Amino acid sequence: MMTKKELHDEFWLLTKSVLEDSRIDADEARVIKRWMEEHREGHSFDFFIEKLNGFLSDGYVDRFESTKVIEALGCVLRQLRASE
Repeated sequence: MMTKKELHDEFWLLTKSVLEDSRIDADEARVIKRWMEEHREGHSFDFFIEKLNGFLSDGYVDRFESTKVIEALGCVLRQLRASE
């Protein structure tokens, strides 16, 4: 089982690699969603997962949705950091 710091660090690296081009596409959103589903125990990722499900319902993440996902990623990173 990962420590909270290891969990935060892993998510930060995932987020950093996904945001190299400053946007989130559908494939990247699915990767983030999968990571959250695999690590949801003890964390409140459900709201974010539901948000991603909504954005992915049409199989495409538009510019507006990409911006919203990026903003939410910042919130998740802050949440993980605060729980260390």
